[in-house]
Amino acid sequence: MKLIFISVAMIVLVGCSSTKKKNVEVKPNIAFEISEGILHPESIIYSPIHSAFFVSNVASGNPMDTKPVGYLSKISKDGKVINAKWVTGFHAPKGLAIVGDDLYVTDVTRVHKVSISKSKIIKTFNVKNAKFLNDAVADAKGNIYVSDMFSNILYRIHKDRLDDWLQDPRIEGGNGLFTDGKEHLLMVKWGPNIDPQTFKTSAPGEMAIIPFAKTNEISLVTEIQGNLDGISVDASGVLWISDWMNGDVFTMNKQGKVKKMFNFGQGTADISVAKELNLLMIPQMNQNKIIFVQL
Repeated sequence: MKLIFISVAMIVLVGCSSTKKKNVEVKPNIAFEISEGILHPESIIYSPIHSAFFVSNVASGNPMDTKPVGYLSKISKDGKVINAKWVTGFHAPKGLAIVGDDLYVTDVTRVHKVSISKSKIIKTFNVKNAKFLNDAVADAKGNIYVSDMFSNILYRIHKDRLDDWLQDPRIEGGNGLFTDGKEHLLMVKWGPNIDPQTFKTSAPGEMAIIPFAKTNEISLVTEIQGNLDGISVDASGVLWISDWMNGDVFTMNKQGKVKKMFNFGQGTADISVAKELNLLMIPQMNQNKIIFVQL
């Protein structure tokens, strides 16, 4: 993974024009789709330890809901719904991250820790200044990082305590998170000055590269732009990035070249890759389904 970050950082420095998005799509190799029990899905994650997918459902369709209507679904690795309403009691659950048997779930102004083996919430972190918590990701040490799309703050759960890990104007509108685990955190952004009613922005979002060792040395990658939502990586080290508003799915290779791959329509949310299964998972919030693409 280190090669990805070196390449991207070089792009930022030299402003390489070859990284601009190519308006070309390929036909996706759809392995299967799931809609049973799925209601406005925002995020999906695969756990090889549990041989299962977990899906966060913003059941009401309101991403800022404060009523306990949201839920998590559990799906087998071959696409069978094990339990559509596996864990309930969430408001509008979104980002997911796994450390061992613990599944972390962002939920507007809270982060929940769910025991996968016990199928229940075992702890809730109330985030005092949170506005719109979105994605979550775990590093190699088991720390959890959480973005807030309506602010410029990144939160961290370290040793079972939540704190304000980073505040910087360069991460305003932060959404999807990905990390190589040790050296860098990548953030794709929705964009600045978000209208809470329409979710429109004053400008498109881009990618931010945050080094763990020197968090003040944030680099911005403007070659990928949009109302960016999800970011993940496949087994070959290629990044996959989604644009929620436009419905586009892009790749960025190790040399920083960006390519438009698919368009699934507005609502293409927090995409993820199951490397063990070579599957790209695409939650379609507006279509109430998950699309699984064989890579």
